[in-house]
Amino acid sequence: MIDLYPDIQRRAQQLKPKRCVVSYATDISLLQTLTLVKDKRLITEPLFIGPRKLPGMHNFREAASMHVSAAMARECWLQREVDLIIQGHGERQSFIDLHLKGGVLDKKAVYLAAFYDSKRQQTFFGIDPLIAVPPTLERKISQLETVAPFLKHIFNRKIYAVALAPIETVNPKIPATVTAAVLAQMSVRRQFGNFLQVTGPLDIDCALSKVAAGRKGVESEKSGDFDLYILPDTNSSYFFTTFLKYIGNVPTIGVLLSPDHHLLLNSAPLTISERVAEITLGLIAYNFYKDIGGL
Repeated sequence: MIDLYPDIQRRAQQLKPKRCVVSYATDISLLQTLTLVKDKRLITEPLFIGPRKLPGMHNFREAASMHVSAAMARECWLQREVDLIIQGHGERQSFIDLHLKGGVLDKKAVYLAAFYDSKRQQTFFGIDPLIAVPPTLERKISQLETVAPFLKHIFNRKIYAVALAPIETVNPKIPATVTAAVLAQMSVRRQFGNFLQVTGPLDIDCALSKVAAGRKGVESEKSGDFDLYILPDTNSSYFFTTFLKYIGNVPTIGVLLSPDHHLLLNSAPLTISERVAEITLGLIAYNFYKDIGGL
């Protein structure tokens, strides 16, 4: 099938098929992706809602607009016809706003990006490179409390995270360095549990390269090998993700971890293999949070 994200594939082997509806389905490549996911027995025959029926859409309901499609998809979910709503065509933030109650994100909602390093054949993650929220310490703590148990489920081992900042020393005039230092100290005192270790503050070169860390005199055993990158704010997160995807040619997908835990986002542009991996990651998240009773 695909050879990306082996950690995700390993977890997917334990899943049972889920029912899904595609909100505003107009993308033929998404249809092809879902066919592959169905062949893997991860989902049942999808329900498509959109302006016109495309070849291969066996279960279809017509909706003239994205707003109408969103309302119909959410009603299907409320009536328990489906387990998950998958984003079809349309702008991502509008899709999120249409489906989450009140059109805003819960304070515990986190977008978790997943990257794949083909040289090391290793998956690593980045917190919140999508959703624009104030980068407060309280918010960072909430994000880690949400993400850490999920990553433990993915890796089934201790998680090594790094809190990034512009410099690798604490400077009260640079809030990101203070936040990173607090998160690191909290992990030392096991406030995130025994399975998460946070290092920080580190700048990006020290985090990504043991050689760079050594040149700067920074001691960090996991430089170049972190499982999770905690980005200072949305702007830096955007550039971090964009650089890895378009300059580094690193496969990049993502999942929204939310109290509703029923939305699967549709990143673009993705190859079909990457889309399969992204939907699979969303199914794993749904299954995980359903088992533990939500966030």
